[in-house]
Amino acid sequence: MAPNSNIKHIVVLMMENRSFDHLIGFLKTENPAIRGVVANDYFNINNAGTAMPVTDEATDQGQLVMDPGHDFTDVYMQMYAVPYGTPASQPNMSGFAKSYEQVGGNPANIMRCFRPSQLPVLSTLARQYALCDQWFSSVPGPTLPNRAFAHFGTSFGRLDMSPDYFRAKPSIYQRLSKAGKKAMIYYYATWSGTQGMTFLLSDQDQYFGLFGDFISDCKKGRLPEYAFVEPAYSDNGTTLANDQHPDHSVRAGENFIRQVYEAIRSNPDVWNSTVLLIVWDEHGGIFDHEIPPMVSNVDGFTSNDPAFNFDRLGVRVPAVVVSPYIAAETVEHMVFEHASIPATVTEQFITAPGQDPPYARERSANTFLHLLTLTEPRSDAISFGAAAAEAPAQPSSVAPVSLLLSNQVQEVHAVLTRNHPEVARQLHPVTVKTEQDAKEFVAKAMSVIHPSAALREKSGDK
Repeated sequence: MAPNSNIKHIVVLMMENRSFDHLIGFLKTENPAIRGVVANDYFNINNAGTAMPVTDEATDQGQLVMDPGHDFTDVYMQMYAVPYGTPASQPNMSGFAKSYEQVGGNPANIMRCFRPSQLPVLSTLARQYALCDQWFSSVPGPTLPNRAFAHFGTSFGRLDMSPDYFRAKPSIYQRLSKAGKKAMIYYYATWSGTQGMTFLLSDQDQYFGLFGDFISDCKKGRLPEYAFVEPAYSDNGTTLANDQHPDHSVRAGENFIRQVYEAIRSNPDVWNSTVLLIVWDEHGGIFDHEIPPMVSNVDGFTSNDPAFNFDRLGVRVPAVVVSPYIAAETVEHMVFEHASIPATVTEQFITAPGQDPPYARERSANTFLHLLTLTEPRSDAISFGAAAAEAPAQPSSVAPVSLLLSNQVQEVHAVLTRNHPEVARQLHPVTVKTEQDAKEFVAKAMSVIHPSAALREKSGDK
């Protein structure tokens, strides 16, 4: 594929920890071409031997209070229905219920999915643009290695959430800068922080902005060639966490997706020159029925503990590609993974596929520019309806700190230890017990790590 002459911007919004079947699979009831689900066509067996069927009974909040396991060993159980270390050749996707029971959750809840009417923003965008029903997380594991594939095209043989391990590696952002292009990571707010991105914080002003900057840059026509957008990972007063990580409000995440879409549409010139990808980093331990494919072009990295050759993709996640050059009701069955993100950005803004990416996974990853089949931009407006308004949700600030936020705290503390040791000695990750604690810790750390953003946030200057 050659670069698309109409496209000047690629925007990626990466959300947290939901599977394809769980969020968008029931669109199959409207369009049988979608490789989704209908009620009762798949089931898992719990530890008591009871069948747990797929249902359309998911709710905004409250069903996944116990965070489903999604480390490599958890995902092994979910995919193969046997504990890690037990030999198994082919995934059967039947261990989700037992896996959720192991962390104290109700196994029936891990099989519950949303009806399209419950998620009007995501469902409408999927209908009106391109739904990719074969987009898989890059590894059968947690957030950080999967996000690493989006930023580097590889996780360098890592499957864990250890902080700061990919510092000084060649990311798509530095590669774009070397090619004379601009790239930005827009994180929601300093109190939310930026997940897994501290590898760039030595030159933060070049690469980092806040979500308010993203809205302003769209309106004023200052959007860079590549923009990566992050949601809020924690509550802050009346602002709800909108990353959709269990058990945060799914509806708050819906509202955030709408805000990103509407920011791009606020400027006709930006809208007519942009591709927006909405994707989730990994499945978060929630059921999906599709068997992840084998990887044909491994990049040479392996993991010893746990043992993994990076030769199979992770569990499937939702992915919607939005552009005025995409025909409505497009359903794409091509296999994608998160390495497809830097591969597409490279194809559009740097060089031909296979020439610039340093790692085999990215060089061989499918790209999504071919979905732009229209020669003239669509001008039709779409409506999400009144149901798309953000719904009241349960504040999570008093909840025990999630593994995601706990690792984020460790990560920003590692950056402080390296660059601001005097501040690091005053902040102690061991004191972080609740989501409120994590938010306050991250806010203090980011005010030191990225002070210019903190000042802009305080003054309201965009």
